[in-house]
Amino acid sequence: MKTKSIFLFLFLALLCACSSDEELTTTEQQPCSALELSVSASDFVTYGDAPDTRAADNGATITFENGDRVGVIVLEGSELKGNNLPYLYNGTSWSFDANENSGKSVYYHDNKATNVTYIVYYPYSADADNVTSIDGERGLKSKFTPKEDQQSEDNYRASDLMTWTSGSGNPQKKLSATLTHAYNSISILPEVHYTLDDGKSTNFGSPSLAISDVNFIMDDKIFYPYAAEDGSYRYILSSSFTGSVRCFFTLGDETYGKELTVPSSPTPAPVNTRYSSTQKISAGAYSLDKARIGDFYCSAENTDGTTTGYLIPGEATALPEGTDCLGIVYWLGNIAGDNYNLLDSKLSSGTHGLVVSLWNLADPDNGNPDMYWTYGSYEFVKDQLSNAWGNDMPSGYNFQAADKMQGYINTIALQKYNDYVVNYTGERTDYGQTSQKRIKPIYALENFKKLHSAPSNSSDWYWPSHRELEYVCWGQGYDSETKGRDMLDGQLGKVGGTTLGSAYYWSSTEYNRFPYSDYAYYVYFSSGYEGIYYKYSGAYRVRPLLAF
Repeated sequence: MKTKSIFLFLFLALLCACSSDEELTTTEQQPCSALELSVSASDFVTYGDAPDTRAADNGATITFENGDRVGVIVLEGSELKGNNLPYLYNGTSWSFDANENSGKSVYYHDNKATNVTYIVYYPYSADADNVTSIDGERGLKSKFTPKEDQQSEDNYRASDLMTWTSGSGNPQKKLSATLTHAYNSISILPEVHYTLDDGKSTNFGSPSLAISDVNFIMDDKIFYPYAAEDGSYRYILSSSFTGSVRCFFTLGDETYGKELTVPSSPTPAPVNTRYSSTQKISAGAYSLDKARIGDFYCSAENTDGTTTGYLIPGEATALPEGTDCLGIVYWLGNIAGDNYNLLDSKLSSGTHGLVVSLWNLADPDNGNPDMYWTYGSYEFVKDQLSNAWGNDMPSGYNFQAADKMQGYINTIALQKYNDYVVNYTGERTDYGQTSQKRIKPIYALENFKKLHSAPSNSSDWYWPSHRELEYVCWGQGYDSETKGRDMLDGQLGKVGGTTLGSAYYWSSTEYNRFPYSDYAYYVYFSSGYEGIYYKYSGAYRVRPLLAF
């Protein structure tokens, strides 16, 4: 078998001997290597607000992802040798896409070919079959005309034809193609400037998520642009367009406009150019009543030693130097009613929303992020609240309610319960300083407050109820899954907070069915599933909230 393998190897080697001029009579000679490919993409060149400014546009850099395809066209003189060959990107390299079902075959390098032209383009389309040029009546541009509605990423990318052409004429084993944009683009960046309520009237400017109704008017016709990740709105222009572009957008109740000009000279107009402008808008003070989900909740020190909470818009990619960020706004609304008006002394006009802390609580005994609900034993806390709280307990308060935004009052109730257990002087032997019935996260919360002081215009930190914890994971307005967690983890990552991840989290809500006094509610942040578990067996995490 070894001998046969050697002879077979030598036979195949002779078939692929590209350097030999000898003709093989029994088997047709085939070139040795398939055409290899590497692809990168350049940014648009930008003409900005300053007419003489020309710089690389880094706002929407093209990066290829696993599954992207480019097309390769090979010409020898005017003869089409490689007809719109699809190449697939696997995340690290490009190779001929044999599974594209086009009936096409691999193009092999031919070192005897002359006057060879290679064209590489993105995105691949079967409509480009038999195309032999970029321009012209039947060139690539005729197959890739920019779409009128470019709001979706698919439509925008399909409009943004990118090409590369080799110019040497020599056959190549590997193409290193740097694609450039075949059309021009128009871009406007609405930048909203706020005065922060941080005691210093800091000016803060950034692209705003509150921008809406963006449209461009060209030749008295409305076109809808793509919203890029950098906050700009972009549109790929047809090759023939020059002249005025009127850009409109809405912020709040106001409509703003900006006019841009695509010059008609030189002729022909250059391609791969983005005509851009930044539109700065003064939106006044960013007060607490303007809060949006995803905003950064921060603390500012006052001259009297107290602190005040204020907001920075959530679209910020970085916070001003020295900012003391405490958490992320995750829910908007007034929870005063669910807390039996106990918040009135702190927030007399009600609440604007809720904030998730940047950090989890730490086990008071070992510092770990996971802890039991109790120290090892259990009972219905609800049954003891009349003794622990006394006659001052709000009428109608149900500690076990699973559908209320009542973590604030739950936390007060559990603090009173712990005090009652620790200071008990009756006949019970399971109460006292070291009672296993004590609620462990309450002690963790006390330690947390010493490390992270809450602003005076907030509720102070508390342990979320079952319903509040659900919305941390789900997101406000949802009833399952992890949209809230995903948003929060993205924002937490910007400011170095501890992401929520896929852990289990305890709520402050006790299970409400007799005889299951050993259960409390939790939420599993991997999926959004919520359930019950043993107070003394599940070592779960606790994430504090505050209301503002």
